[in-house]
Amino acid sequence: MVKDKNIENKEHKGGSNPQSFDRIVREVFAPIYPVIAQQIKEKTGVTYGRCFDAGCGTGALGRAMASITDLHVTFFDQSPEMLLLAKDYAKSENILEKSDFLNGDIHNIGIKDESMDIVISRGSSPFWDDWQRAYSEILRILKVGGHAYIGGGFGTKELREQITAHMSKEKPDWRDSFKERVKMEREALPQILNSLNPTQHTIIDDESGWWVFITK
Repeated sequence: MVKDKNIENKEHKGGSNPQSFDRIVREVFAPIYPVIAQQIKEKTGVTYGRCFDAGCGTGALGRAMASITDLHVTFFDQSPEMLLLAKDYAKSENILEKSDFLNGDIHNIGIKDESMDIVISRGSSPFWDDWQRAYSEILRILKVGGHAYIGGGFGTKELREQITAHMSKEKPDWRDSFKERVKMEREALPQILNSLNPTQHTIIDDESGWWVFITK
């Protein structure tokens, strides 16, 4: 695992309490990840090569992808504590041999150009400080013809309603920390993507949630 002291001291906006975050993922959000992973597999057709889980948290989506494909997954997060939890889960799920763990900043990803076949991320992008720079980095590390699947969907309408109801009951203000950022990102993305000029990009916005699907 690569560590950067500046990253360690940085505020972790997406999950300042790794244990609390982990509990919510395990107890509330867990059903969505296998569904989303299957959707990504079907949408992109990518089943082998290298996958980059950006802002992975405890690695739930990347682990789900590893379980249904031959992808080698790089779990990437600015929080060393999150990555330790992700590594523990990967070990318990017998996917450690097809995993690696990288501590870093989405605005300056410490890996070489065109090294990834697919970049995935769920729930992280609203917390990125500079979307132009972050999406530019994602496109930089993607191979030509590679795909990115980034957003905050829930897999299905039913899962979205189920989780929203649960979270609203447990913590009525759960959306407050990111609701405005989600709106800002959605408004900014068309111009950002037009300037980066990938081969193709599609905004998916339906009853199950929101994603941007990019092909380099």
